[in-house]
Amino acid sequence: MNIYFKQLLDWLNQNEEIEEQQLIQALFLLRAHYNLAGIVIICHRIFTLIDEDKFLDFHNELKILKRISQLQDSDEYSHFFSETTDKNKHKLTPLRPFTGESGICDLLLIKAGLKKNDESFDTVITWFLEQIFYFQKRVHTLEHYRHYLTGNGSIKLKAQQGSRVYNAFLAIRLLGDPSYEEVLEEVKKLVTQNTPNQLIHLMSDDSKGQQFTEVFYPLKLFLSQIWKRNRLRNQKKRREFLHRIGLKHKKLILQRYASLSISIQYLEDVDEIHRGLISDVFEHDGIEDDETPFEPLFRFFLAEQSDLIRGFYASQSSSQHIEAANVGLIWTKWRLSLKSIQHVFNLCKPTQGDSSLILRAKLALILSLLTGRSVTELTAPCFSQNTAETNIFIQYDETLSAYVLSVLAGTPTLKTKPEASKFHVPWTKKLHLVLPRQLNDLVNQVKSLGIKTRQVAVEREVRRLINSLPKPLEISLKSIRDMLPRLLYAHSQGDLAVVKAVTNASGRNYDNLIHYASFEQRQLEQLWADCLRTLNIDIPEYLYSSHERVGSPIGIKMDELQREIIQIKKRIHVAAEQKDFPALLDNLTRYTALWINLATAGRGIKQPFPKWISQQGWALIQDKHHQDESTDRYVPFTPILIKQIQILRGLMSMLGDQVEVRVDLSSYAVELYDSYQIEALVRNWARKLVRSDDNQLPGRFKDAGLGHWIRGRHPWDMLCVFPVSTFKQQWLDVQENLEKQLGFECLEGFDCLSIKNIPTFLLSKETKAIQAQTKPSIQYSQHDVEQWLDNSAYDHYCQLIFENNPEPSVALELGHLLASHLAKDTTIDLPQAIKTYCAYIRDKAKIPLFVQFPQERTRTWLTSENSLRTWCYLEQHLLDRIQQDLEHLPEYQNDDIEIGRLLVVLSMYAQLCRVSHLQAMLAFIASDQPIIAMGNSRLVELTVNNDRSKRKIRRTVLLSPYVSTFILVDRAYLQPRLKTILGQSKQRQRLDWQKCFDTYLKDIEIKSTLSLAQWLKALQHNVMFNSTPLIAGYISGQVLTEDLSINELLRLSEYEKLTLGSQSTEPQTEIAISDEQLHLSDLLTMVKQLKDEPRSRIWLEKITDHQNNHPSIHLLMCFLKWLILRCHTEHLSVQHRNMIHLHLAITSAGLLGFSEDLTQDSVIDEDVFQKWMELTQEHFPYRKHVAAWNRFREFLIQLNDKRIRLHQGTAHQVSAKVFSKNEVQQIIQILQSVESGVNDPALRLEIQRHFRLSAAMGVRRSETLHLRPLDIDEDMLRIRPYGEYQLKTVGSERVVPINLLSQMIQKGLDDIVNNQKESILIADENSEHRPFFDQISQILKKVTGDIDLSLHHLRHTFASAYTLKCLQTVMDFKALMVELPWIGNWIPSNEQFNTLVGDEGQVGQGLKAISRVLGHLHESTTLEHYIHILFLATYAYSLQQQQPQLHTAFFKRVMSRSTLFRHFQSVNQKYDHPQYALRDIIETDVLKKSQNQKWVIYAQQRQHATEKVIQHLLFQQLEDIERYLISGQGSPRPNIESWKRALITMANIPSGKRGSHRGRHPLPVQGKLARLPESLNAVDFHDTQAILEQFCCLEQNQTETYTWLIKKWLYESNVTKVSMRLTESDEPMLSILREHRFSPIIMNYHKSYYFRIMSKQASLGAVRWVLTWLSVRYLAIKDQI
Repeated sequence: MNIYFKQLLDWLNQNEEIEEQQLIQALFLLRAHYNLAGIVIICHRIFTLIDEDKFLDFHNELKILKRISQLQDSDEYSHFFSETTDKNKHKLTPLRPFTGESGICDLLLIKAGLKKNDESFDTVITWFLEQIFYFQKRVHTLEHYRHYLTGNGSIKLKAQQGSRVYNAFLAIRLLGDPSYEEVLEEVKKLVTQNTPNQLIHLMSDDSKGQQFTEVFYPLKLFLSQIWKRNRLRNQKKRREFLHRIGLKHKKLILQRYASLSISIQYLEDVDEIHRGLISDVFEHDGIEDDETPFEPLFRFFLAEQSDLIRGFYASQSSSQHIEAANVGLIWTKWRLSLKSIQHVFNLCKPTQGDSSLILRAKLALILSLLTGRSVTELTAPCFSQNTAETNIFIQYDETLSAYVLSVLAGTPTLKTKPEASKFHVPWTKKLHLVLPRQLNDLVNQVKSLGIKTRQVAVEREVRRLINSLPKPLEISLKSIRDMLPRLLYAHSQGDLAVVKAVTNASGRNYDNLIHYASFEQRQLEQLWADCLRTLNIDIPEYLYSSHERVGSPIGIKMDELQREIIQIKKRIHVAAEQKDFPALLDNLTRYTALWINLATAGRGIKQPFPKWISQQGWALIQDKHHQDESTDRYVPFTPILIKQIQILRGLMSMLGDQVEVRVDLSSYAVELYDSYQIEALVRNWARKLVRSDDNQLPGRFKDAGLGHWIRGRHPWDMLCVFPVSTFKQQWLDVQENLEKQLGFECLEGFDCLSIKNIPTFLLSKETKAIQAQTKPSIQYSQHDVEQWLDNSAYDHYCQLIFENNPEPSVALELGHLLASHLAKDTTIDLPQAIKTYCAYIRDKAKIPLFVQFPQERTRTWLTSENSLRTWCYLEQHLLDRIQQDLEHLPEYQNDDIEIGRLLVVLSMYAQLCRVSHLQAMLAFIASDQPIIAMGNSRLVELTVNNDRSKRKIRRTVLLSPYVSTFILVDRAYLQPRLKTILGQSKQRQRLDWQKCFDTYLKDIEIKSTLSLAQWLKALQHNVMFNSTPLIAGYISGQVLTEDLSINELLRLSEYEKLTLGSQSTEPQTEIAISDEQLHLSDLLTMVKQLKDEPRSRIWLEKITDHQNNHPSIHLLMCFLKWLILRCHTEHLSVQHRNMIHLHLAITSAGLLGFSEDLTQDSVIDEDVFQKWMELTQEHFPYRKHVAAWNRFREFLIQLNDKRIRLHQGTAHQVSAKVFSKNEVQQIIQILQSVESGVNDPALRLEIQRHFRLSAAMGVRRSETLHLRPLDIDEDMLRIRPYGEYQLKTVGSERVVPINLLSQMIQKGLDDIVNNQKESILIADENSEHRPFFDQISQILKKVTGDIDLSLHHLRHTFASAYTLKCLQTVMDFKALMVELPWIGNWIPSNEQFNTLVGDEGQVGQGLKAISRVLGHLHESTTLEHYIHILFLATYAYSLQQQQPQLHTAFFKRVMSRSTLFRHFQSVNQKYDHPQYALRDIIETDVLKKSQNQKWVIYAQQRQHATEKVIQHLLFQQLEDIERYLISGQGSPRPNIESWKRALITMANIPSGKRGSHRGRHPLPVQGKLARLPESLNAVDFHDTQAILEQFCCLEQNQTETYTWLIKKWLYESNVTKVSMRLTESDEPMLSILREHRFSPIIMNYHKSYYFRIMSKQASLGAVRWVLTWLSVRYLAIKDQI
C-alpha cells in the first residue's frame, strides 16, 4: 500500500468520511504522482483559478480536491506542502518529476514572468486545466491509475499518449516567458472564443512566425488526441527517431518500456561488415537497480550494411563483438605508441596565427588524451570560480607554476540522496589533475578567449587536426580517449572501478562497479600522474588534496564499524553469563550474519547464510539469484568463519524448545526472521568495504568475489583460465586481514552451555537436479505481425519504414515499442513474436534487422547449485570410502561391481567426466586395441562426442600409472561383460552403466541413489575448484577442441611413428540450413522454390531468367548451372536437388558474406579461397562444408580464367599438429644454410626472417609477407590492410608485441626501419620478391618427417604453446615434464608470456589475449582450430591429485603381497620416480600371464633423433660468418674483425699477370660489412660437407701439406679454373694428397703444369668455395697471431 496515499486518506477522514475510490478519482484528474508531494499546494492553486462549480462535468472530483486544498499545514504532513526538492544543494528546483505525468501539476506551480501578464496566464492555465481533465477521462484508464497509486511503487505510470501532454505543458510554460507576451495574448483570445475543434483548425496556421508555431503546433496535437477520432500525426517525429536511436550513438543508453529495459550499444570497434546497433532487451525481475541480468531475454541487431546476408552473419557474431569490447586487453589496434603520443603533443602546441577555433580544438584534444574523456565534454572548459558548477574547471596554481584541471570523478547515478551516517567517510566529487607545464601557453591563450559555450565546430576542427597526422600512426579520437583508461587499467591491476572514477567512462560494467567502489582523492590523483609519467609526460606533484574519497558517496569507516562489532560481542558475552538464551541467540546470529556479509561481500539480503559450503571452504552465494544461475558466484570462507557458523547452528539445535529453531540440518542455511542490520549502516556495506578496501586484490578478483561481471568477463565461464586457487588464496588473505581489523573472531566456550560435537554440514541424501520447465515456443506468421501493427499508435512508424526510402533506425524503435506492448500480454511468446516481426521487416522493407536468443544457446558459465550440493554430499559420505576401496582393491567379485569400480577410477583419476567419454573408453577396453607406451607415458586415443559439434572429435588420454595398471590388470576379466553391454542400444547401455555404478556403491556399503551423471558433474566442479573453468569445461565435453594425436606426441617426443587405426570423425546426422538464412538471398529463395521440381530443363530456364550483373551473383549463377549439368540427367533426384541447394547455400554464404565484393578484375587465389572457407566453417557441418568448397574449387579451375589462380587439390580440415622447439631450431638452421636449397644468401635471409616472425608471433604467412617498416610502431607490430592488400577479414587488424621476437630479429627489424625498406622480408631492396614457400614446405617435411605439416601449423604451435603456458599459471607441470620433457623448452618464457598477456593473464584473460593476437574475434575459434593441448593440462591436474600406491592397491590381483612389496622397495631405492618402474614390472607380469602382448605397444625412440642436421661444425661456422658479413645480423664471432681483414688481404693478392691490377681472388658478393666470395650453390651442399671433412682430416694429420695447399691456392691459383700451379718440388705433396683421397689431376696449360683436386668428388664451385673460405680462415688465424 502507498504510505503517502494512505496518510492523505486518513488525514482527510479526520473531519469527514471519504471513500478510497472517491479520492483516487479526484487525483486521477491531475494524474498526480505516486508520492503526492506538494498536492495541497497544487490543489490550492486550482481554486485560486476556478470556483468549485466551474467545471460541471467534474463536480464530484473537484469537491474532493477542494477539501485537500483546505488542509492546514503541520510538521506531521509537511510532505504534502513541499513546493521544491533538495535535489540540488544550491538551487531550489521545481518538484517535477515528482508532481505527476499530466504536466498540469507543474503548471500550477508556475507564474508568469511579468506581473501584468498574470491574469492572461491564469486564464490559459484554467483552459488547459479543463482540457487535461477531459484528456484523463477520454485517453487514460482509471483502473490502471488505481493500481499505480495504491500499489507498492513497482508499477510505472508511463504511456505513449503522455508525450503529447508533456509537449503541450512545455508550450504553455513558454507563455509565462516575457518574450512570449504577444503569443500569450493571442492564445488567451483563441481559447476563450473557440471550441477545441475550432482551435485545432485555427492553430494549423503556421504563417505567424516561429514563436507562434512553437506554441500552436504541440497544442494542436494535444487537442486532436482528445477531440478527434483520427488524431493528427506528428510530422516532426522523424527527426526525433534519428536523434534517439541513430547509428551515431556511441554510449550505452538505458530506456525503459513497461516491464522491459533496453540497453542500446553501438558496435564501433569492429569492421565495416559487423558494424551496427546492439539492443539488449531485459525483463525486470526484481534485481538491484545498479545491475542488469547477465543474459538478455533477446537481442536486436540492426546491421549498418544494407545487404541482408551480410547482416545475417554480422548478427551471428554480435555477441562475440560485445565480449571482445568488454575484455580490456592491453594489445589492441587502438593502442598508441610513445611516438604517436609525442605527435599529438607536438600537434597541440599553439602556433602564431592559430584561430580561436584551432586553439580550442588543440586544448580539447590534449585534454582528451590526458583525461580519457570525449572531446565533446572538453570544448568549453571553465576558467572562472564564479561560474555555476561545471564538469571541467581549470585554474592556475602559482606555487606549481602550472594549471590544475578539476574534473568530476566518476560517480553512480542514485535515485535518492544517501542519508548522512557516522559510518560514511567524507566524500567529494572532484579530482584535481595538474597539467604539464608545457601546456601553459596553450591554456593561457584559450583562457584569454573567454568562451564559455560548447561548439560543434570545435569537434570538427579536432577531427581535422587528427587527419593531418601521419596515417600509419593510427591516431584517432578513440585511440586518444582510450590511452589513459588502458594505463589506469594496467597500473591498478585491472580494476575497472579505478578507470571509471578517474575518467568517468561508460560501458564495460563501469556503471555497476562505481556504486560500490570509493577511493582516496589523492590516491587517484597520484595514480593518474604516475600513469602519464610512464609516457614521459612531466606531471608536477600536487600536494593539496585531502583524504576525502571519490566514487561511491558511501564509503565505510572501519573504526566506527569496529566499535559496533565490539558492542555486539559484549552483548553476546553478557547474555551468555546471564543465561539469557534468546538474547544470546539473537546477538550471535546478528554477529554471524554480519561476518558472512563481509565474507561474501554480500548484498545485505534477509538470508545471508549460504546453503552449501564445501569442505574446501567454497560457498555458493545466491544473493541475486536468477533461474539460469548466471549471477550466482563462488566465494571461499575462512576456516574460523565456518567454525562460527557451525557453533551457531549447534546453539540453535541444542536450545531446542527454548527458542524457535531456525536451522535446516540438510544444509548450512539459517533462517532469519529479519535482516539483521546495524542502524544507519547500509545493508550492502560489505560490498562497498571490500570493493574499496586498499588491498592488493586484482580488479577481476574483486569482481569475481562481488559477482560483478558482464559477457567476456565471467570468471566461471568454461572458456576462462581463471586461476581459482590463486583467487581463493588472495581472497582469504584479504578477508583474514579485514576480520582482524574489524574484530571478528570465533566466539565459543560459553560457560552456560557445553556445546559438544558441533554439527557439521550433513546431507541425508543427494537431491536430484531440478529441471527448469520450458514453455513450447509458439510460431507466428506474417499475418500475426500485420495484426499487431494494425494500431494507430504505429502508423507514423510504419510510414517511415515502408516508404520508398525506409528508415532502419525507426524499424528498431518500432521493435522496442512493439515488444513493450506485447509484453503486457502473458499469452504471447515475446521472443518468438519479435523474431517474426524482424523477419517481416526484412521481407517487406529489406532492412537488416535481426534478433538473437542468447538464452537458447548452451550456457557457458559453470556455476551450479545442484553440482555443488552433490559435491558436498560426496565429500562427506562417499570419497573417503571410495579412496579406501581403491587403495586396497579386493579380490574379483562380480562383473557389475568391477565395472562400477572402473567407472569411478576413470572419472576420478583419468578425468573422463562425461558418460559418452566413459563409454568410449569402455569400448576401447572391451576391444583389443593397444595402449601405447612411450617412455614413461601410457596413451589412449578416443573418438568422442562434443556438445558444440555435430562431428566427433579426438580425445587423447594420458593414463597415470595407477589407471593404466588398473585397466591392464582388469581388462581380461571385464571384456566379456563389457562387450555384452556395448552390444545393446545406447539407452540400455546407460541404464547398465548406472546399474554397475549403483552396485559398486552398495558393495562398499554406501546407501545412495546418486546417479552417474550427478557423480560426473560433481567431479567436474571439483576439477574447476582445483584448476580452472577451462579444464572443467574440457572434461565435460563442452569445449570444442581437437587434441594432438598419439603419433604427433611420438614425433614431438622423438619416437618412431606407429600405424594406428583411426575412426572417422564425420558427423552421422544431417543438418538443414535455417529458413532465416535461406530467405536472405533471392538466389537461394529461387533454388528453394525449385526443390520440388525434378526437371533439370526447368532449373536451367529459371537460371536464364534470373541473370544478374553483380560479379558475385553472376559467378554463383554459373556455379549453379555447372552443378546441374554435372548431374548428367534430365531428371534430378531428391538427393541431387538437396546437394545443389546445400552447395549453393554454403558457397553463397562465403561470397556474399565476404568483406570485399568481387569485381570484374578480382583475382581469386588461394588466400581469397581460404578466406571464403574460413568465413563459413563455423556455420555448416564439416563434411558438407568441405564437399561444397571442393566442388566450387573444381568449378573455378575449369573456367580456365587467368584471374583464377587456384591449384588442383581438395579442402581439408585444419589438422591438430604442432612443431617441437628442436624442430623449429633445426628448420631455422637449415634456412640459414645452402642446405635449404636456396643459393642466394639474401633470399635465405628473407626466408628465415619470414619463418622466425611466423613462429614467434603466430601471424599468417600472407600477413608476414606484406609487412612494411612503417608497420613497426615502436613496441608493436601492426597487422593491417593497405592499398590493394586485404587481411583475411577486416576484423583481423591488430597489433602484436615486438618483444615476442628474439633480440637478434628485433635488431634486424630496427635496421630495416632505419633504412626505410619497402618490405620487412626483402633483404635486398634492389631484388625482386621471389616465392619461397615451396622451399620452406620441403624443409618442414624433411626435418619433421611429416608430409602434412605446413607453415600454417606455426600458428597452431603458437596458440598451443602459449595456452599451455597460460595453464601453467594455475597448476603444476613438474610431474608432467617427467613424462614429456620436451614441454620444458617448448612453452614460452615468463617474459614472453607476461609481454603478451600483461597482468590480466594472471587472472583468467590469457586465452583471450592469445586469441586476439592471432587475429580471432573469439577464443572459441582459437580453441576449435588451433589449440590442441588441453589434454596435457588435464593430465597435469591428474598427476597433482593423490592417487593410490600400486604396491598396496594391487597385491590381491597381481603377484603376492610380499613380491609386490619387494619390487616396490627395490625401485624406490633406484629411481627418482619409482611409480613408473613399478608400473612397468606389473605390466610385464600381466602381459606375460595373459599372453597377449598386443595390449601394450612400446614405441621405439627415433634413431639419431638428437643429432644436428648440419653435421660438420666448421661448415656451420663458415656459413655463420658469411651470413653475418652479408646481412650484419646475428651474433658476431669474437674474432670477426680478423676475418674482415683477412678478406681484404685476400682481395689485394695480385693476379701475377703483367700490367694487370686485378686481384687473383675476385670477391663478387657485396655484403653489408664486407665483400665476399661467390656463394655456394645449393646442390653442392652434401659434397661440400664431404670434402670439408677431408680438408679437416688433412689439417690434423698433415699440417705441413695442408698449409702448402692453402698457400698454393692463395698465391699460385687460377680461381676460374680451380687449379694451382705445379712445380717439381711439389711432387711429394701430391703423393700425400693421393694418400688422403684428394685425387689430384695434372693438366698442361700454356706450357705450364697445373693440378686440380677432388674434381671427381664434387663440382668445381664446391671445391672453389671450400678452398677460398679455408684460405680466409688461414689468414684470419695468422692475423690474430
